[in-house]
Amino acid sequence: MKILNKGIMPDGANIQIEEWSENYNFKPYGSTLAIYPVSKATHKGSYAPKEGDTYRFSFDFDSHSEAEKAFDDLIKGNKFPLDFHNNFSSKREYLNCI
Repeated sequence: MKILNKGIMPDGANIQIEEWSENYNFKPYGSTLAIYPVSKATHKGSYAPKEGDTYRFSFDFDSHSEAEKAFDDLIKGNKFPLDFHNNFSSKREYLNCI
């Protein structure tokens, strides 16, 4: 995995575009977006999000250009992570954490 671009969203959460196609040939180049906000909810499980803790949530897009567009919109505050709920690749029940 390579990090192609990093930034910070207006709420202070880190964000990055990741390149996984070298590890997983079924993934398009640079199509994963990862954000690291403070979780708004707690879920059961050792590795599940806990309210108040920073947690990694990922979003998969069809192309690098789609991931870049989402990255730019999130950095500028034009969109919010939940606007991309259809691309959410973390467990769906974790949507209430962001």
